[in-house]
Amino acid sequence: MLKVNTANNAPGGKRTTLSIKQIRSRNSMTPYMFLLPATIAMLLVFFYPMLNGIYTSFTHYNQYSDTTRLVGLENYLKVVLDASFWNSMQRSLIWVVCSVLGQFIVGFAFALLLNERWPGNRIMRAIVLIPWVMPGVSIALGWSLIYNGQFGLMNDVLGGLGLPHADWLADPNLAMLAVIIANIWKAFPFVTVTMLAGLAAIPDDLYDAARVDGASVFGRFRYVTLPHLKNIISIVVLLMIVWTFNYFDLVYVLTQGGPARGTEIAPILVARFAFQQFDYGLAASVAIIMTLFNIIFAILYIYILRRTEA
Repeated sequence: MLKVNTANNAPGGKRTTLSIKQIRSRNSMTPYMFLLPATIAMLLVFFYPMLNGIYTSFTHYNQYSDTTRLVGLENYLKVVLDASFWNSMQRSLIWVVCSVLGQFIVGFAFALLLNERWPGNRIMRAIVLIPWVMPGVSIALGWSLIYNGQFGLMNDVLGGLGLPHADWLADPNLAMLAVIIANIWKAFPFVTVTMLAGLAAIPDDLYDAARVDGASVFGRFRYVTLPHLKNIISIVVLLMIVWTFNYFDLVYVLTQGGPARGTEIAPILVARFAFQQFDYGLAASVAIIMTLFNIIFAILYIYILRRTEA
């Protein structure tokens, strides 16, 4: 084995002999030492609350005696048998499907429009990002004014079209539609920017060849654009599903889950259990169930990402 003599400050001025294997072992530990502070921060900020939430889901807190006792799977059984849980799952399904579908359609349409060359294109690319970078609470407050039953812009538009006014946020049949529209306006710029990047990566030669072959605009879109954006579309849709499923502030500020729990999606249900009923065990149980759904989508996301890189 190759030996390396190194000076040492040991008593008597002795020199130590280190092998190449020992030196490499010491050097290999250096990157991990640099990562150690960030790892500790992640454990404290992320993993500890997650583990504490799992533990809380198996407990029941008595706010009168300020005591906590283990109840096993009792909270999960209560959640499954609770009609409000299934109502929140149904509302979440409507919320996610309609929001993601609307965000993708509007965002993709803007991406196709901004991918063309026309005056003001670059300025419009910057302006379209404004809804995405704005805080959700600010957007909710703005849309609450738009939906106002007395002086809101939405009712002014309906009046101009000769249609009756509507109480958007107080009508159980319209409240979900109202928050979905606001969410589409908030999140469609992310789809636009991502699709723009994908469109820019498609070689112009493919479109030229399609024109020579006599392909129509729809044909070029179907046989050139969509196949090259397939993987990007899958990743974007999965990300939007996860983000929308966990989105809280926009719906809470606009309706707080009402009216008549018509917009009580899963995150709103967690907040109601925790901060109105003070049943932290039930709240944690719903949150853990939500986490399981997120893990499924995360696995799909990683699978598609690896398939894209392959």
